[in-house]
Amino acid sequence: MFDIGWVEMMVVVIVMIIVVGPKELPGLLRTIGRGIAQVRAMARTFQDSIEELAEETGLDEVRDEVRAIRDFRLEDEIEKTIDPDGELREGIDATLEDTKIENGEADADAAKIGADSTLAEDTAEDKATDKATDNGADNGEDKAKADNADPGAGGKT
Repeated sequence: MFDIGWVEMMVVVIVMIIVVGPKELPGLLRTIGRGIAQVRAMARTFQDSIEELAEETGLDEVRDEVRAIRDFRLEDEIEKTIDPDGELREGIDATLEDTKIENGEADADAAKIGADSTLAEDTAEDKATDKATDNGADNGEDKAKADNADPGAGGKT
């Protein structure tokens, strides 16, 4: 409670012996002990009366409901409703694991293909813009049409 170590405790004992004296020290400690016991008894009585009052007014039920609401997790409820036994999750996890093992190199290939297709799209857009510029699209309206031109349409508007 007070985080008092042995060294601090020894200092307190020495100060008490010096201030109170060795003759009166046992009586003082007994009085302090009785005072602490009375304070604990009063705190216990107060806590018991508060708990009794809460039971009478139904606050326990309200407290339990608030705890249930606070601990509510929508994901868990959805999972319990859809897959109460956990069989669906196990099947999906096993399938995903098998797919990862069988297609270990597929992830690297997919990333390379995705990068290549993005590069191809950028190149097609650049070619369409260059072709429109070569055809004499000098004013802003013609240039906007050239920028929006479909690369598959061969640059025709």
